[in-house]
Amino acid sequence: MVRSNVVYSITSDTGSDTPMPKHDAFGGLTAAHAGSRSVRAFVVALAAAAIAMVIAWVALAQSADAAAEVRVEGVITDAAGEPINGARIGQGDQLDITGKDGIFTLENIDSETRLRVFASGYDERNVRVADTNEPLEIGLETQPIKAIYLNPLISTTEADIDRLIELVDTTELNAIVVDIKEELVLYDTQVDLFNDAGTVDPVLDLDALLAKFDEHDIYSIARLVAFKDSVVAEQYPDLAVLNSETGELWRDMNGVAWVNPTNETLWDANADLAVEATRRGFDEIQYDYVRFPTDGDLTVTDFGVENTQASREAAIAGFLEMTSDRLWRIGGKLSADVFGFTVLVNDDLGIGQNFVKLAEHVDYLSPMVYPSHFPEGSIEVDGHPNSYPYETVEISMSSAAAKLPGQVFKVRPWLQDFTFFDLPPEYGDEEVRAQIDAAEDVGTSGWMLWDPNNVYRDGALASESEEDRSALPDTQPAAFTRAPALTVSARSGRVRR
Repeated sequence: MVRSNVVYSITSDTGSDTPMPKHDAFGGLTAAHAGSRSVRAFVVALAAAAIAMVIAWVALAQSADAAAEVRVEGVITDAAGEPINGARIGQGDQLDITGKDGIFTLENIDSETRLRVFASGYDERNVRVADTNEPLEIGLETQPIKAIYLNPLISTTEADIDRLIELVDTTELNAIVVDIKEELVLYDTQVDLFNDAGTVDPVLDLDALLAKFDEHDIYSIARLVAFKDSVVAEQYPDLAVLNSETGELWRDMNGVAWVNPTNETLWDANADLAVEATRRGFDEIQYDYVRFPTDGDLTVTDFGVENTQASREAAIAGFLEMTSDRLWRIGGKLSADVFGFTVLVNDDLGIGQNFVKLAEHVDYLSPMVYPSHFPEGSIEVDGHPNSYPYETVEISMSSAAAKLPGQVFKVRPWLQDFTFFDLPPEYGDEEVRAQIDAAEDVGTSGWMLWDPNNVYRDGALASESEEDRSALPDTQPAAFTRAPALTVSARSGRVRR
């Protein structure tokens, strides 16, 4: 109530008009008149009026809230008007995922808050709920992501980072993948587990880097290594993979300890990093080494649960699902790097990476289809796959598309922009461009180039003015129908990056 200096006049017991004193902010009267029955009557009336006003306001607010909660339905389409399968639309905890017909339904939606709409391979939209009972028709435009990798332990100067940004500015590239965690967390995280373990080395000024990316309209992807985390394993053996014979840490052939992918404490800590990095400004989080360990004596690994394909797949899928749910609520996106061989087999390769099952929980899957990493004889080409960059990528991406019919835009491969030791041929513009052409011919929603030294063959890239030649089609390509020419030798294909 607003403080008032009004002098009230009410009728006294004698019936005469008696001026009443000023009241304070709570309507209290002076002690001189507190005993008056007329004053008491006045106070009671005033209180009753106030109560009635409160009740009215509550009813009005409830009515407004009820009016704001609406049911929304409609269809999500591409630029050609075709329905998009697997598009996500929601608000807060409310979420629906479209089927092949592109139709969605949401209940109890706040009509004053925009809906978030996203599908893999498309530009995200935030849509206002129209004041109408008509179904919404929401169209999305394709957005291919073409990225290079930035290793912040190699590109340590502002000049070198500017060199990579200029490459993006002058070519068809539009994105950069940056390490934020590989053994060490490379920025000033507030996540307790990694601070307590002493694994934080903030070489990155995230705010300055992301501001520069924004200035150049660069899509930013944070690469986060999940379970190849030897420092945390050494500090916290209870979170690590153990040796069932010795009870000590299990180590791979290089002596590296791994953390346990089934341990949900690690799920939470890595997901907390993902959320934190998204809030700091990254457009997408990309998990790498999101798998069970390889390259050692796997017969003595102890994960605390039985090591079966079902348990491995459940652990990796569960971790991705939890992270994806958290990121969706804050406007983030999630991708995962997987072995190139996952697109050629139907099991989990013994590492928990079942390509089809993982696709359900991420926005993008990124098979590492480096031709140098396929053993000779694993794909039906006339020699070592490294000598056949186009064919190797085309065969593997065609297989990926066949595994995800109508959802090839979920696939965005890592391609090889490096020479693999002394394995011929030396990779140059032609070999890199051949891989890009193969991925685009199959219809993936972009690609990423990997060179651990951050030196890229710019002659393989279309200039900014030529960019339209490799744009995505309006409509997602159907899965390739031909059977890919391959000979699977899955176990020999476990070559790490």
